[in-house]
Amino acid sequence: MYRLFLMIAFLLSAAAFPAGAQTLSTSQFKIEWQVSNRFRLFQDPGFFKLHESAWRQYLLHIDQRGMASDERDSLVARTSVIGSEHVLNDRFIAFSSILRQNFDWRGWAAKGQNALCYDAKKRKHSACGGIDAYIAPQSHAIEMWLSGPAVPATAACQWRIGGQLVAQASCADRVSGPGVELPYPGGSEISVNVVGEAPIITEARVRDLLIAGLGDSFASGEGNPNLPVAFSDTRRLRNFYPLRRQNDAGGNAQWTDELCHRSLYGQQLRAALQIAVENPQASVTFLDYTCSGASIAEGILGPQSYVERVASTERSAQLAAPQIAGGAKDSQLYRLIKELCRATPEVKRGLPTCPGNDFRRPLDFVFLSVGGNDIGFSNVVAWASLRDSASSAIASFFGATVDAEEFATRMRDVLPDAYAQLAAALERTVPVVSAGDGVFDPSRVILTAYPDLVTNEAGEICDASPEDGGGEDEDRYAANQSLDMFSSWLTARPDRLAKVRAQFASLYKRMRDLAGDHGWTFAGRIYADKMFDGHGFCAQNVKRIADPAEQLMIPCYGSATRDTQTCQTSFLGKEGSWRPYDPSAQNFPYALRQRWVRSFNDAYMVVNQKVRDRFGNIDEKASAAVFSETVGALHPSAEGHAAMADSLMLTLRPIVYGMLYGER
Repeated sequence: MYRLFLMIAFLLSAAAFPAGAQTLSTSQFKIEWQVSNRFRLFQDPGFFKLHESAWRQYLLHIDQRGMASDERDSLVARTSVIGSEHVLNDRFIAFSSILRQNFDWRGWAAKGQNALCYDAKKRKHSACGGIDAYIAPQSHAIEMWLSGPAVPATAACQWRIGGQLVAQASCADRVSGPGVELPYPGGSEISVNVVGEAPIITEARVRDLLIAGLGDSFASGEGNPNLPVAFSDTRRLRNFYPLRRQNDAGGNAQWTDELCHRSLYGQQLRAALQIAVENPQASVTFLDYTCSGASIAEGILGPQSYVERVASTERSAQLAAPQIAGGAKDSQLYRLIKELCRATPEVKRGLPTCPGNDFRRPLDFVFLSVGGNDIGFSNVVAWASLRDSASSAIASFFGATVDAEEFATRMRDVLPDAYAQLAAALERTVPVVSAGDGVFDPSRVILTAYPDLVTNEAGEICDASPEDGGGEDEDRYAANQSLDMFSSWLTARPDRLAKVRAQFASLYKRMRDLAGDHGWTFAGRIYADKMFDGHGFCAQNVKRIADPAEQLMIPCYGSATRDTQTCQTSFLGKEGSWRPYDPSAQNFPYALRQRWVRSFNDAYMVVNQKVRDRFGNIDEKASAAVFSETVGALHPSAEGHAAMADSLMLTLRPIVYGMLYGER
C-alpha cells in the first residue's frame, strides 16, 4: 500500500511539470555511478565503505591544512593508506587529542575476520558463490545518481540498465539495491528519465583488476592478526608476566589463513584495497597466497614448513614442536594456478601448468615480496640480537645465526639464481599479460623492497650498551627495553645492528638490479625514500611517553627501583600492581605508536602463539621450548604495512591510472 501511495505521489508530481518541458537535460544534468563494493575480497559493501570513508576523512584533514596543490598532492600520494589507518585505528578521535569513547582495542580487521570471500577451512577464495563467481564475475552492483545545479527532488525518475527498468525513485535519491548491476565485462547503457519524458543516457563499464599476491611474512601481515590475543588482569605467567585471558586453543590470535599467518593488514592487500578506494568505477579482485616463512623454493615454487607448530611426544628442544609441513602441491604457485585454471593443473618439470591455457581470466598484476628468507633475513637479525651465551636451542629456533658477512655472500651467490628460477617459473605458468596481445608481461610483476627496521625516533641506529650483557644499566636503553622479557637470551648489539643496517642497503640495491634484469617493476621507495626512518623497533614518541602504546617494556606485576627495570623473580606477587600498564585494559595492539616494527615484547602482547598438540590442546612446555610466543617479532606493525602499501602505490598508481583511464 505504501509503495502504491508513493508511486501515485511521484506520478502526480511528474504531471505538475508543464507539458513539453524537459525536466532532465544533458546540458544540465549528468548520470553519475560507482561500484558499490570495489574490493571484492570483502563480502560486505559496508566493510569496504569503512575504508573509503576513512580515506575521505583523511583527505578532508589534509585539505584543512591550506597547502599548495602540488605539495598537497605529493603528501596524499605518500600517505593515503597510513592516513586511513590512523583514522581507523587511532585511540583518539582522528587528528585530535580527544580519546574515543567506544574504541575497539582489537583493531578494524576484527570486523572482517568472518566476512571474506576466502574460505579459511578449504584455503580457497570460494566463499562468495564459488571460485568461478569470484574470479570471473558476471556483474557488479553499482550506485547511480544525478548531479546538476538543482536536482528536482519532487520528480519521479525511472532508471534503466540495458533498457531494463531497475528502479524508480525521487530524482534526488541515490539508487542501488537488487538488480542495480552492470554486466561484466561488457558493461551496458544507463539511462534515466522523468516519467513520461525522454531519457538522458551514458555508457558504463566496470574495469575489474585481477591481482595475485605472492610472498613472505613481509607481505602476509605476520605480527598483525585480524584478532589479537586478550590478557587477564589476575592470571600471571611465572607470577609476574601477563597471561592470556583464555589460555587455551580458543584464545589464540585469529588470521585470514592460520597456517600462513595471513591477515588483512598485509601490505599487498592494503595496496590492492587502496586501488579500489581511489577508483570509483573500477573494482579489484584480490587473490592472496602470501605466507609467513616462505622463500622462493620453499613457499612459492614448492611446499614449505609453516610457522604454526604441533606438539610432539619428543621433549628435546629441537623436536618438542616441529613446524607443520605443507603437502606436495601446497605451494603458492600451485594454489594460484589451481584457482585460475578451469581444469585441474598438470605438474610438468616440477611446475603447475593449466591444460590448454584454459584460464578463467588473465592476471593484471602479481605483487611479489620474497628473497629475504632465501638468504637468511631472520638469521642475520638473530645474529645481531642473540647473546653470545645463548643456548644452541635458542639459536636453533632461529634456524641458525648468520653473520653480516655470510648474509652478504648469500645475497651475492644465492639470490640471483633464486630470482632467475622464479622469473622462469612465472613466465611458464602465470597468465599475467599485456592488454590486447596476450603476451606475458614481466613488468606486471611488482617486486617490493624491505624496509629499514633498526632506527630510533631520530632515524639513527638503536642505541644500546656496547657490550653483550650490559650490566645493571642495560635496561636503561630503549632497544633493550623492547626485549626485556627475553633479556636472558637477547640484547641489543649496536655494533652488529650497524652491520645489519648496512646489509639492508646492499639488499635493496641487489633486489633493484635483479628486478631490472628480469623486467619486473621494482617498488623500492619504502627503502629508497627512508620511509621507516624514525620508526624502528626501538622508536618512541617521548611527548606521549605515558601512552601505553608508546611503552617498550612488557607489563610486570610488582614494583621496582626504576620504571625500566626488567621483571624479576624476586617479585612475590602477593600484593602489587601492573607497570607500566594494565595488560587487560590498556593493551592496544593497533593504536598509533612511533615504532612501526613489532618488538619481541610486542609479539608476546599481540600474537602470543601457543603450540597445540594433535588434539588441539595448548602445550605450554612445547611452547616454551621453541619460544613460540615471539612469532611475529621484527616484522612491520599495521602502520608499517600501511606505509609499505603507500610505497607500493607510489610505483603502482601511475601504471594503474594508465590502464584504467588511458583509453578515455
